[in-house]
Amino acid sequence: MRSLSAPVIAVFACSLLSAQTQAPPQTARQALIEMFFGSTPNHLEKHLPDVTRKTLQKLESGDGRSLLSELSMCSAMAKAGGANVQTFDTGPTLVSADQPDKAAEHVEITVERDDLSGDEDQIELALHMTKAGNEETLPFIPHFTFSMKSEADIWRLSEISVTVRVPLADPDFLKTIEDRQRAQNEQTTIWSLRTVAESEKAYSKMQGSYACSLSALAKKNTDGKMFFWDTQLASGKKGGYIYAISNCDASHYKIVAEPAVPDSGQRAFCSDESGTIRAATDGKAITCLSSGEAVENEPPGYPQHVLVAQAAQPSADARSAKQPKPQAPQVAPPQRIRVSEGVSKAFIKTKVSPIYPGDAGKIRGSVVLQATISQTGDVESLKMLSGPPILVAAAIEAVKQWKYKPYLLNGNPIEVETKVTVEFVPSGP
Repeated sequence: MRSLSAPVIAVFACSLLSAQTQAPPQTARQALIEMFFGSTPNHLEKHLPDVTRKTLQKLESGDGRSLLSELSMCSAMAKAGGANVQTFDTGPTLVSADQPDKAAEHVEITVERDDLSGDEDQIELALHMTKAGNEETLPFIPHFTFSMKSEADIWRLSEISVTVRVPLADPDFLKTIEDRQRAQNEQTTIWSLRTVAESEKAYSKMQGSYACSLSALAKKNTDGKMFFWDTQLASGKKGGYIYAISNCDASHYKIVAEPAVPDSGQRAFCSDESGTIRAATDGKAITCLSSGEAVENEPPGYPQHVLVAQAAQPSADARSAKQPKPQAPQVAPPQRIRVSEGVSKAFIKTKVSPIYPGDAGKIRGSVVLQATISQTGDVESLKMLSGPPILVAAAIEAVKQWKYKPYLLNGNPIEVETKVTVEFVPSGP
């Protein structure tokens, strides 16, 4: 009896050890993460139904690559752009992403629902964006539901549903949207008036008088140069404001920007040849010209995200009466402005050409990137907008080394968003 018990115990022990070391089956959530953030060559197609995989393989892009291979590039592009992406197999967060040089900006994809029933699972996800610890209020609240089905012990994605919720009756949501748009419009208007002031100085220096219309500033001079490139501003309408130049002669001009919608709660702005920008809280251009309050840069010691609009100098009578200067409402300055690719090209100091990847062959194409340029002119982040996926990493690696002249707003350097197009032209026959 003893001679038989030893082998039986050994077999039982080996079976138990094998069961303990065998990896647990992959969950639907883990399969979803592998689909979009995996590193193996077939990480996406592995989790698609056979009929879907075969159809996508037939759909080739212009450079000979299949649509399936382009879809599988999302993780590589995120990593190439410098994003710090983390995924979580369990817990309320599925994906967390930060830019290493922008710790205050954070993106999370959370799991709102995970309903497992037999060999089917529905995973509902929601997008959240925070800045400086505060969640950003989006114009709409998107939710994504991924329907997964287990086939041959592999979870496959069978359906994606997207729902958008816009809480139109929520007063807090509406106020946040209204405040954000109002602040953005006012910031854009202040920047636009600064642009006009600088352009008028250049125009007067060259022509001997000020330009009496915005369209004149946007026309090419005898040297083929324009004083500013903003065609929307040249039309007299931009960002919810109407612009006009008046009282103009060789030595003087006045420019006003009045809200296009009366009683919108937005201030009116005005300026003249001195370059000083003034504001009127009643939204009237005539009030701004007669008694507007000067808008200045923030004084030393104020947080960088606050722009203080200080009152204009009081009259002699007001000073004698020792009346305190009124304080205008605070306006948040733009953290970043967007400029066209044509404008940003003029600020390039150092440009590095891309190097063809070894397996790209003789592919000819253009990669268009969304770029963020820092206050010092460094390329902070890049995101692909279009182009052959095989060339994206090379384009990003080249543009990351570009150097720009700082873009100035009110005399101060500011971050800029722009587009960058990288051309790939193979050499030789």
